[in-house]
This record gives sequence, C-alpha cells and structure tokens, in this order.
Amino acid sequence: MFPLSYRARTAQGEIDLTEMEVRVLALFFQKEGRPIHRADLLQSVWGYSSDTETRTLDNFIVRLRKYFEPDPSHPRHFQTVRAVGYRFSRDGE
Repeated sequence: MFPLSYRARTAQGEIDLTEMEVRVLALFFQKEGRPIHRADLLQSVWGYSSDTETRTLDNFIVRLRKYFEPDPSHPRHFQTVRAVGYRFSRDGE
C-alpha cells in the first residue's frame, strides 16, 4: 500500500501538506465563513478535550497562513476571531 500524498498549489508553487494540515483545511472548507471555536477544531482534528491547553492549533494556523496568505502578517483567508477561534474565507472577506 502506498502512503497518501497531499499537494496544494500556492503562489510560491506546489507544496506537500501533512494529513493534519489537510484535516484542518477540510474543516475550514466545510464551515467557510463561519467562526469555528478553538475547542471544536481541537476536538474534531486532534481529538483533544475542550479543556486542553495547547498551542498546536495556533502553530497550524501560522503554517497555513504562510502557505496561502499573500501577506501572512495581515491574514485575509485564515482570520482570528477574538475569544472564539478562527474563520476561513476563500475570498478573503
């Protein structure tokens, strides 16, 4: 059996994504335009309980911004929703 390969096209060219990056992206695509609570992301993707304190999610968001945002320091697609979590928008609105 061959391992799965996940590739994405970015402004910098094609990149390889990890399975966890793909899982995060899939959840963002499913809930596009709606805020997703940190706890929901951590539970859905990693199976963490809602009281888990971790920077794992934030590190993934930083990576996704580096991959897909024109200016990662001013994100348009992967937006932080203060005191909630994150929201994804393909159009950057």
